[in-house]
Amino acid sequence: MTQESAEQIEATEADAVEVEDVQELSPQEAAEARIAELEQQAADLKDKWLRQVAENDNQKKRTKREIDDAVLRSRQRLLADFLPTVDNLARALDTAKGQTDIAKGMEMVLDQFLKALAKHGIEPVPGVGTPFDPAYHEALQQIPSADYAPGTVVIVYEQGFRQNDKLLRAARVVVASPESTGGAN
Repeated sequence: MTQESAEQIEATEADAVEVEDVQELSPQEAAEARIAELEQQAADLKDKWLRQVAENDNQKKRTKREIDDAVLRSRQRLLADFLPTVDNLARALDTAKGQTDIAKGMEMVLDQFLKALAKHGIEPVPGVGTPFDPAYHEALQQIPSADYAPGTVVIVYEQGFRQNDKLLRAARVVVASPESTGGAN
């Protein structure tokens, strides 16, 4: 007898045992067994369905996060090009303080630019007089100050900007240090 024949005989015997098992069951028991089998299939299908729903939900969230990140990166690139204009307008305004008409015009342009940024949720990082915060400020140096407490921003060289809690550009600042006592070491 070949191996293939032996396998066929074993399969036939297994089928016969199953048929005998079914024949030994009462109609009530056969119905209950069939119900249990169908309930198991339904549970398996429900589990597969729930997994697929969760996978689809995760894919939606992942796609939204990727889109939000792409928008933020694009906005940061655009702002990197425009924010130096804000810096230069502020510097020019400081220089033109003695010439009221020029200063007034520059102030209007700067205010309009800042309002346009605010419409998109972009706001300046708090500057002079606020405590130094390494999450929003980049300290360029420290200077002794009689007017400000140590660790307070005293000069803003370059205004920082944030959108909600995301930093778009850190403010470049000078921070107050304790006043020197003037004593020799």
